[in-house]
Amino acid sequence: MPLAAQALLPFLALLGAAVIVRRRPRRASNGWISVAATGLAGIIAMVELLRLAPGEHVDVPYLTTFPYADLAIRLDGLSLAFASVTLITAALLMLARLRLHGDRRDPWFSWLLTAAATCAVIFAHNLLLVYIALQLLTLAWTGALDETARRRRGLRLSVQVADIGLLLAAASAIQSVGTSGFSGVPSDTFALPAFVLVLLPVVARVAALAVTAGGPQATVAFEPAIVWVAPAGYLLMRMLALMGGRLPDRPTAVVLFAAATLVALAMAALALLERSAGRRIALLLVAHAAFALALSTGADPLMTVACTWLWLLLVPLAGLASVRVAAGSLPEALTLGNLAMIPGSTAFVGLWLGGLALNARGLLFGVIPVGVGVALSAIAALSRLKRPRSLQLDPPTAWGAGLLLIAAFPIVVMSHLVVPAAATVRLVPGGTVATSPFGIVAAGRLFPALVISLLVALGLGVAWWLKAPTLPSPASGGGKSPAATWGGKIKALTLPALPTVPPWGRFVLWGAFAVAVYNVLTRP
Repeated sequence: MPLAAQALLPFLALLGAAVIVRRRPRRASNGWISVAATGLAGIIAMVELLRLAPGEHVDVPYLTTFPYADLAIRLDGLSLAFASVTLITAALLMLARLRLHGDRRDPWFSWLLTAAATCAVIFAHNLLLVYIALQLLTLAWTGALDETARRRRGLRLSVQVADIGLLLAAASAIQSVGTSGFSGVPSDTFALPAFVLVLLPVVARVAALAVTAGGPQATVAFEPAIVWVAPAGYLLMRMLALMGGRLPDRPTAVVLFAAATLVALAMAALALLERSAGRRIALLLVAHAAFALALSTGADPLMTVACTWLWLLLVPLAGLASVRVAAGSLPEALTLGNLAMIPGSTAFVGLWLGGLALNARGLLFGVIPVGVGVALSAIAALSRLKRPRSLQLDPPTAWGAGLLLIAAFPIVVMSHLVVPAAATVRLVPGGTVATSPFGIVAAGRLFPALVISLLVALGLGVAWWLKAPTLPSPASGGGKSPAATWGGKIKALTLPALPTVPPWGRFVLWGAFAVAVYNVLTRP
């Protein structure tokens, strides 16, 4: 099959299914058609990724009328990795929506168009096409929203205004070198102003997570993972790839790291105080994205691998958090366990790699605020964790368990998904990250992921067993138990309460953080 046709296969699958769904509205089979088409598109992207050699990229032109913005598709490790993860997440969201009842709306056409528009953003060959694809994504996403919601209209306008920054950056590249194509722009084309302009749509989409993800209004919300997280992560990583894998200067990297870490700390602290389950999950997602943005400031291969891991796996995590589940159910426990950033979660693997990279560069002070944010996120998630009342296999349960299995066996996605995407951003020498079925070796340190995951699962199981109510003993022959004889009630054992932080504790915390930032800024 010609390469030009192969590059269009994911789009043909999605758009073909959209046409079928549009012509047969309100059919029960439309959901299965959408799931199959989206899953097929994700598998096609995954196969193309596996066929690429390390560091290889393919540009497939279709229209060369405009020298500065050819109509072409870019196939490389970064685009194919993000497309695979995004499309598989979209297929899982469609499957969850299909299996969970209670919503009579028919969203399949809008969801298919949104998935196709997101693919257009990821596969676009140049910055101008990325901007156009972002506007198509906004139009497709708009069709799935309630037009009477003023907040949603304001959010849509805010995102469109922020996207103008990308258009200005493309215009700057065209004026400087005559093209905005990813293969024709030298790494020194984009200075600090251009990077800030591209950062605007990224920040706008991360902020949209906190605004829109206050608990899915429908059974399944499609936009947090597909519309916000996937384009934000891809835009940032693509801009870093255009800049040679590093930011314009050291002060910019330090300021961005400090700002993103502060946002992560603030979101984790707000999640700790939040009573609403939906809002708490949204704030924890923003904290995850802020940590991914903070680690994106690194200029060494290990840091690039760490932030790529976080951005890629944040897409399915945001998708899982977008499924409305019952309180006290197993899917809720799995979602909170993944959001806690504790050892055994996918986020912890990326943060561990980032911590090794910071330590190798002599920036151990940068690990302190990250550790505080992880602790706050763990308390916010685990303090609401309840023992599941029943065990039932459904798509959200399998989804959450799959993310935990990826954390226990990083070899599943590290070598064939994360490293090829990171190698597109900057050169990743062989041996930077070595994986095995039992863990990861990086910077001479071993992370036994499987053993740690088993220990964490055992610890949570013991904690749930201690908190479970005590039942009457069968040996009593059905008579009254001693508790009933005494007229009392056997109380479940509870874990000791965490010590409260004194009022002056926050001043010590922020003072230490300010000292750490000062030491990094003044370091030669």
